[in-house]
Amino acid sequence: MKLAGYSYLTEELELRVPNLKLGLAIGEKKQDEIRQFGSSRIRFLAKTKKVGNTVYDHIETAINYQGVRLEYLVPTFKKIDPTELANFIKEKPESVVRRCIWYLYEWLMGNELDIPDSNANYTPLLDNRYYYTLKEGVKNSRTRVKNNLLGTKEFCPVIRKTTELLKWAEKDLMDMALAKLTSLHGEVNTETLGRSVAYLYTKETKSSTDIENEDSKADKTKKFYRVLKNSGTLPLNRRRLIDIQNQIVRSEKKDEGYRLDEIYVGETRLTWRDGVEENIHFIGPKQNQVVSMMNGWLDTHNQILLDDTIPPMIHAGLLSFGFVYIHPFSDGNGRIHRYVIHDVLKTRHSSLDQDFIIPVSAAILDRPNEYDRVLEEISKPIMALLDYELSSEDHSIEIHSDLDYLYRYPDLTSHVIFLYEMMGTAISEDLVKEVTYIIKYDVVKGLIEGMYDLPNKDLDLLIKLAIQNNGRVAKNKRKRFYGWIPEGDLKSLEALIGKTLAEVRDNTEEVV
Repeated sequence: MKLAGYSYLTEELELRVPNLKLGLAIGEKKQDEIRQFGSSRIRFLAKTKKVGNTVYDHIETAINYQGVRLEYLVPTFKKIDPTELANFIKEKPESVVRRCIWYLYEWLMGNELDIPDSNANYTPLLDNRYYYTLKEGVKNSRTRVKNNLLGTKEFCPVIRKTTELLKWAEKDLMDMALAKLTSLHGEVNTETLGRSVAYLYTKETKSSTDIENEDSKADKTKKFYRVLKNSGTLPLNRRRLIDIQNQIVRSEKKDEGYRLDEIYVGETRLTWRDGVEENIHFIGPKQNQVVSMMNGWLDTHNQILLDDTIPPMIHAGLLSFGFVYIHPFSDGNGRIHRYVIHDVLKTRHSSLDQDFIIPVSAAILDRPNEYDRVLEEISKPIMALLDYELSSEDHSIEIHSDLDYLYRYPDLTSHVIFLYEMMGTAISEDLVKEVTYIIKYDVVKGLIEGMYDLPNKDLDLLIKLAIQNNGRVAKNKRKRFYGWIPEGDLKSLEALIGKTLAEVRDNTEEVV
């Protein structure tokens, strides 16, 4: 089997890069053929698709058939001869693909090739039929290439237009959520909606904390609630991120800026021989690269805001997951990662009448394996490729290999799809359930208060018991209410409550 494209480059240049889900090879049949190859697949090119023998031919083949993959191109460019690359491009200076290679080399490496400026027509770097791109982009007069990537040299995620993602992107989930809220039980009044929103903020705060096995009763959880309530109010910048971090972590964990030490995510576990060991799940980029990556992260955010053509959920997904892989702080990264989702969505939907939140962390909390699986798409290859040492004395970590390109240029397509799925689940389940409960509560409360005068504590308990059991109160709980409601009246009241709850259920099920 003769490998081609990135598959060839990985083997020939011994690149430290992840396995491709779909590799490339030279075929001998009339048509392309995809075959299983261990845990991945290989695409065999039709014999009519000729591939040259040099590394430079394979770079061209890679972009032609596998797309622009910055995380593979950076280590490739570091190992090739720039003079040979320049000569290869000058053989066909008008070629769109070769001009893109030319642009990418100079943009990523910061070095000019010995090639005279091009006079060709401008061409986009990415084909927007297959990628989400910026509408305008930045024109490079030297190569006549328009850089329409979503990010910058310092941080540039890629989002592919898969069939699944395109279907999700047709939906504006925030608008759908608001429409669903206001459709429940006729028209939800402002007071009811406000109470629903308050609950959803509380649920999102607790769920986000529980994901990391934090103490949800701690004072920092209350602080995170306040931070979350203010999401979308102030611009995302370095100072804002530091302020958020300072508000949600313990005093000794507050950072004055981005972290100054290497960082890893893991836990201490017992072993049969040595007693304890660190089980490391993820190691962040080197601390001396964090400032650059975060500058790129913020620039990417601002570019997408200014462009205003990328769907808000895609914007939120690439920014939030990009943040968690950079891991710029000593603590609080996971909660800020989930905060960013809401900040971006509220910023992009500033025209919405109601200030509400979709409790996506609650949906994630119910699906921890799926959450771990999508995070491991980036973290597992990094861990497999990284050379590091962990101190047995203070558990500090020393990183020996530089894989910054894996953090800077992630393909976050599956992460965005995951966020869409979790948001969809949160809307159809948590949002509707909570608002429906509040509607039921208000209706039952109105019935009881119109007939009997109970203390607030007992009234609240009676309402909850009735809702939980379709209007009926359990036998062992009934005597508590006889002081205010005669036994015979309680039976009649239960029947009335049951009928009313059935009507509420019928009305709400129409919009679920």
